[in-house]
Amino acid sequence: MSQRAANPADADNMPRVDERTRRPFTHPVGSLSVPEIPGYHLHWFRGDAQRIQRAFEAGYEFVDPNEVHVNEKRLGADTAEDGNTDMGTRISVSAGGDMGQDGQPVRLYLMKTRQEWWEKDQAALTAPGSRLEGVRQSLASGMLGAEKQSSEDKAQVYVDPKRTKLPDFLRKKA
Repeated sequence: MSQRAANPADADNMPRVDERTRRPFTHPVGSLSVPEIPGYHLHWFRGDAQRIQRAFEAGYEFVDPNEVHVNEKRLGADTAEDGNTDMGTRISVSAGGDMGQDGQPVRLYLMKTRQEWWEKDQAALTAPGSRLEGVRQSLASGMLGAEKQSSEDKAQVYVDPKRTKLPDFLRKKA
């Protein structure tokens, strides 16, 4: 009789868990979470050539595999092992069930940009006159899309400003 290969679901293959390493089942687990790199903002980019090129133009660069440890969420995986599944020198993971136009699984690549550049971009994104200004004004007035409503339509809508909360990311910082 041949011996069967070890199954990752077998209890004797699973790492031991104690009070220090236990993660309650109710706690959320970020499958794409990675440790921070001081002075940089990290972002996972879809592996489309145009998207990666756009990221380069915006000041992003690939994260080196020696800079971070990628979480691994497979059944039976050793948590000490890196979850990076890229065969080359990049950090990438499968994007799940998404398939590219070439029939290959889509990959997500971890890239970084300087923190000050990212903060400047975020400030410009939410500044007055930005492309989100109309959204901000609509939410502040109580209705998304209100700037395009006719006066007759506006007369038919009631929004209680005491119960309608403007999201924090659209509030002006002091």
